[in-house]
Amino acid sequence: MLSVQALLDQLIVALSRLARPAERQIAYLETLGAQQSVDELALELDDVAEAALFTPGLLSEGQGNLLRDLDRQLEAMSSPEHAGLWSQRALRTSSAWTQVRETARAALVELHAEPASSR
Repeated sequence: MLSVQALLDQLIVALSRLARPAERQIAYLETLGAQQSVDELALELDDVAEAALFTPGLLSEGQGNLLRDLDRQLEAMSSPEHAGLWSQRALRTSSAWTQVRETARAALVELHAEPASSR
């Protein structure tokens, strides 16, 4: 089981990756060998979001609300009719991804965290 600080650190890393500009997201995916797996960005958040939301005292109400909003945005993008959003082209051009980045940045601000430039 992760410590509360380790969980918070992982959440900040996942949010930072979602907040990055498209070209940096693509470069990150290439380092994983997953350049075609844009969904990896959402999966990394999914790995920690639920635990963060259910850890008492970890998040304020506002932080939790932003994290839930981001989760809802990504969930809405995951429906079959939005399969085209999970491409490098969509990362660069889609307003849905622009909104995800903005929400992730807002969550980082609420967490008083700087977007992790090297993560």
